[in-house]
Amino acid sequence: MSAPARVLVALVTALVTIPLVGSAAGSVAAFDDRGATVDAAGAFGTPRRGIGEVVNKVVVIGIDGLMYDKADAEHAPRLRHLAAQGLLSQADIAGHITISGPSWASALTGVWDTEHGIADNEFDASPFLAHPSVFTRIERADPARHTVSIGTWHQIATIAASGEQRADLALTTAPVADDPDESATDAATAAEVVSSIERSGPDLVFTHLDQVDLAGHQHGGASRAYLAAIRRVDALVGQIVAAVDRRAAADTGEQWTVLVTTDHGHLPTGGHGGQTAAETTNFVIARGPDFAPGTTTAHTLVDITPTVLDLLAAPPGRLDGHTIRARPTAPDGR
Repeated sequence: MSAPARVLVALVTALVTIPLVGSAAGSVAAFDDRGATVDAAGAFGTPRRGIGEVVNKVVVIGIDGLMYDKADAEHAPRLRHLAAQGLLSQADIAGHITISGPSWASALTGVWDTEHGIADNEFDASPFLAHPSVFTRIERADPARHTVSIGTWHQIATIAASGEQRADLALTTAPVADDPDESATDAATAAEVVSSIERSGPDLVFTHLDQVDLAGHQHGGASRAYLAAIRRVDALVGQIVAAVDRRAAADTGEQWTVLVTTDHGHLPTGGHGGQTAAETTNFVIARGPDFAPGTTTAHTLVDITPTVLDLLAAPPGRLDGHTIRARPTAPDGR
C-alpha cells in the first residue's frame, strides 16, 4: 500500500445547466478581443527524449465541453501547435452518454459507461471499487509513484480519491469570487498545476478545466463567448506545457508526455447529453517522444487510461480502451 494519501477535496456546488440567456456575459468587444498575436511555435519547447535512466512522466489536460473543430488556429494556436508536435485523433463517442460524469469516469478508468454504470453527474466513489481509476492502478503497481489530480470540477476529485490506493493529492480549486465565466477559477487551477510540476514533478498529473463547458451552456457552442473561452483555455494549456518543457530541460532523465482530451461537445444553442454529431465529438492529443509529429488516429477518451498505464509501466488489466502509444518496429532479421 502506498504511503497515506494526502487528499484535499474542497466542497463546491455542482454546476447546474444554465439556460441560454443571450450572446454575451460581458461586452461583445471582450468576446472578440483576440489580444496579441500568439507565436505558437515559441509558446513552449519541443518534446524531449530522456537521457540515460529515463523516468516517464505524464500530464493529462481535460478540457470540459471542447469541440476541437472550434479550436482553430486563430482561437487555439497553442492547442493546434501541440497537436502538430505529436498525435491528433478526432473521433466520436457515439453510443455512449455525452455527460461529464460518465465521460470523465471513462477517461479515468479506461472502461465505458456501460461498464462503470455512471449515468449522470451525481455519483460517489463506489463504482471505482470494481473499476479502479488510473490513479489506483498506478499506485498498486508502484506505491512510490507520485500521482496528482487538480481540477475545477469537484467530481474529478471524487474519482481521484476513490479506492484504498488513490491519488496522493486530489485537489478541487475553490471557486473564485465574482467569476461568472470560470476564467479566474480555471486560471487558479492551471497555476496550481504549473506549481506542482515545477515543485515535485509528479509521475501523473491530471487536470480539469471547466470554462469552455460553462460558456457552451450559457451561450451555445456557436457563440462568440464559447470561442472566447477556448482562447482563454488555450493560454492556460500553453502555461502548463511550458512548465513541462522547462522541467524536462532541467532534468534530462525525465521524459514527459502531454495528453489532452474532452468529455463531450455542445449543441449550437447550448447543452449536451444527446447523440448528435456536435455532442458526441471527441478528440485526443498526445505529444511526447513516443508520438511522431503529424500522426493521426481514431482514438477517444477511453484510451487515455491505457496510454498512461503503458507510459508508466503499470499493468492495464481488462479495459475497453487501448494504448495509443506506438510500438517500435522490430528490425527485419532476414
